[in-house]
Amino acid sequence: MSNEPSPGEAYFRWYYHNNIWKDLNYRGVRTLKTPSDMWNYQEIICSRGVAWVIETGTRHGGSALFFADLLQNQGAEGDVITVDISHAELQVKSHAHIRFVLGDSASPEVVKTVTRMLPADRAPLFMILDSDHAKGHVLRELDAWVPVLRSGDYLVVEDTCVNGHPVRADFGPGPWEAVGEYLAANPGKLLHDAARERKFGFTAAPRGFFVKL
Repeated sequence: MSNEPSPGEAYFRWYYHNNIWKDLNYRGVRTLKTPSDMWNYQEIICSRGVAWVIETGTRHGGSALFFADLLQNQGAEGDVITVDISHAELQVKSHAHIRFVLGDSASPEVVKTVTRMLPADRAPLFMILDSDHAKGHVLRELDAWVPVLRSGDYLVVEDTCVNGHPVRADFGPGPWEAVGEYLAANPGKLLHDAARERKFGFTAAPRGFFVKL
């Protein structure tokens, strides 16, 4: 059996190690993402009738702006709720469909604050975990947020690619390991959407696309 990476994995390694992802912008706002992942996310949101987005890890605000524009353009009833511990690098000051929350994305206080923003009869929700990528923090996020999700909601755990999956082998236990531990301890909570994950042949979130059961 060959140990050669697939063409998609080889491309992603090139994309990541050459820091292309660090020079990506949406409407002039820095957006640390992979374009094919962003395309996948908008397909998920449109095809599943998503009206609310919860994002952890606002940083510059590019992805929050992307999601907010998408919700606005499809006439969704909801907003993007984006959480971070700091707004020091934020480039998006306001948007009719963005609500900014300052705090630890895994804390009970923040979870309560965000949950109160959601209507009881809300439409489907898309959640993306993209804040601190240390394994312990991602596990705390999964433990805190998966119970908030309802059947049919969508969850993406970003940057499972680090710690050698297939980049940044020096990173240490991160999102990939957190996902593995969470799934082992919580069977029957999340369904891995492998087909969506494989669509473009590579992703920054391998083993990171899920539907809440």
